[in-house]
Amino acid sequence: MLCPKCNFTTFDYADTCKKCGYDLKAFKESKGISTSKPVSRPVPKPEKKIEAAPIDSGPLEFSEPAFTTPNIEEPSIQTAETSFDEGFAAPPPPPLPISDEPISEPAYESLPPYPDAESLPKGGFWIRFAAVFVDGIILLIVQGIFGFFVGMGVGMGSIMRGGIPDEGQMLSGIIAFFVTIFIGMAYHIFFVGWRGQTPGKMALKLKIIQTNGEEMTYGKAFLRWVGYSISGLTLGIGYLMVAFTKQKQGLHDKIAGTYVIRL
Repeated sequence: MLCPKCNFTTFDYADTCKKCGYDLKAFKESKGISTSKPVSRPVPKPEKKIEAAPIDSGPLEFSEPAFTTPNIEEPSIQTAETSFDEGFAAPPPPPLPISDEPISEPAYESLPPYPDAESLPKGGFWIRFAAVFVDGIILLIVQGIFGFFVGMGVGMGSIMRGGIPDEGQMLSGIIAFFVTIFIGMAYHIFFVGWRGQTPGKMALKLKIIQTNGEEMTYGKAFLRWVGYSISGLTLGIGYLMVAFTKQKQGLHDKIAGTYVIRL
């Protein structure tokens, strides 16, 4: 800005002339010139360069981080003896005593081998008659062999002792009779008690079982043989019952509680 009095160049924001001291502020106000001092802006500082650290070309080594277990204190449980009158809850019940006895497994009821024994197909009169016929042939051969040797031995012994031949024959006949009965009883009880089948019933695929579906036992086999003998004493009526009863049971089957089923 030029001073109007001495023409000295001075700052635009100066209030007086530095040469002649003229009042520049009043002159600028009369002319409508702004007298405000310009705002100085800060000069930005240059950014500082960050130099990267040199990289070591050697092998990298890694160390495992050390883990520490925090020391956690277990909370202490304090039990206070309180009464119901004070309004507090009752203390917990004491633990149940631990028994050293082994825990037994629950017993399961096992089913019999033939649970539907009543509905199984039964052996009729004629097929059972055929099985008895086969057993009779086998027994006749076995009993004949045993009876022959027993009778001959008893008869020869009686003659050697000076006895009467007729007495020896009578004694041998009695012994042979009882031997025959014993062999027949042993034959029936052994095979029926063992597997519920005599050789004749095995050949014709028949089997004797109990009415409750269980397998035969030697006690049941003996009871059935007794009933078999009673059926014979009834003039065969006990055997004929097989043809007329619903479950094809003879008198001996009813006495022993058995069925004859078809396999």
